[in-house]
Amino acid sequence: MPTHPRTLAERLRWLRKQAGFTQVEVSQALGCEQAMISSWEVGRTRPSAVTLGALARHYGVSLPGLESGLGFMEEATRRPQPEPPADEPSGSATLALPPAAPGQVMLLDERTGTQTSTDAAEAMAALLRALKKGRKAWLVVR
Repeated sequence: MPTHPRTLAERLRWLRKQAGFTQVEVSQALGCEQAMISSWEVGRTRPSAVTLGALARHYGVSLPGLESGLGFMEEATRRPQPEPPADEPSGSATLALPPAAPGQVMLLDERTGTQTSTDAAEAMAALLRALKKGRKAWLVVR
């Protein structure tokens, strides 16, 4: 593993290993398949912009540093270690709900921070998947 990761794929792998996470643990935190994490870490595919933001939050680094690599090592060595999900009592965590346009359905996933605009059927399916995996998620409908 490089000491100064040059590519996004190398930075993602370096951050995961430095944090002591497995690909499975990261995939569970993001709500995606382990194969996606592997694909990103070998450079076969690239995470979406939303997923890059979730990865940056998960690892406690800035999105520009993660994406471009500029100042990444300085930032990554100063960052606080990611905290494992706490089993907080209901209602102790807060999540700001974004406004939804009339007729729009927005799915919010607390654990990944993902906000996805979608149709009602897909939103319900995604909500059920998140709840089945034990994540808190909400639908915002206006």
